[in-house]
Amino acid sequence: KRGPLKDPLVRKALAYSIDRESLTEHVLKAGQKPAYHFTPPNTGGYTAEVKLPYDPDLARQLLAEAGFPGGEGFPKFELLFNTSESHATIAVAIQQMWKEELGIEIGLYNQEWKVYLATRKTRNFDIVRAAWIGDYVDPNTFLSLVTSDNGNNHSNWGESTFDDLIRQAASESDHAVRFALFQKAEKILIDEMPVIPIYFYVRSTLIDEAVKGWYPNILDYHPYQDVYLDKTTPSQP
Repeated sequence: KRGPLKDPLVRKALAYSIDRESLTEHVLKAGQKPAYHFTPPNTGGYTAEVKLPYDPDLARQLLAEAGFPGGEGFPKFELLFNTSESHATIAVAIQQMWKEELGIEIGLYNQEWKVYLATRKTRNFDIVRAAWIGDYVDPNTFLSLVTSDNGNNHSNWGESTFDDLIRQAASESDHAVRFALFQKAEKILIDEMPVIPIYFYVRSTLIDEAVKGWYPNILDYHPYQDVYLDKTTPSQP
């Protein structure tokens, strides 16, 4: 984070002016879900209660409060992403949204994967595109990413109360208490907005109607010993 991006008002203005419904429906077009919080819904039974809005009017108000009315005086910055046609398309769409809604200009900068990883590790960027796929079915696999001492936290953001909540959740055995701690942590994350959620991944798979025992799940894990073909179901051409 550099310059005005250190201001939570600016970060929230950027987040609130992104039309996620338009991105998922018209740009991605594979059933991806708009993300209005950080942790994917129903992760081990947990769904965040806090939600960031899509509200360009409020975004413009916040940007003005931060000292950049109509984007006036806002320095140009770059959005870094790893080379991919889909990432480039999303970056262009967000670039246009920020220009149209906030009056700010951003540059787009792509790098091949290994170079991108090195740049991200050294935090030599303004804003960087990133993604995460959970290692296990629990909110901790997502929320712990943004703790101050996590090696995958490249944001330069850290907050002691957030860190404490995640640590408490790690040692808490009561299910309801753990989830309450995660809810508090996620509220801090959305209020500070060091990470701007855009969309949740989905897996696009074509399954014949004769295939039985295959069920979608958050880890996309399928024990094939339980998958079988129902010979009574006519296979589709």
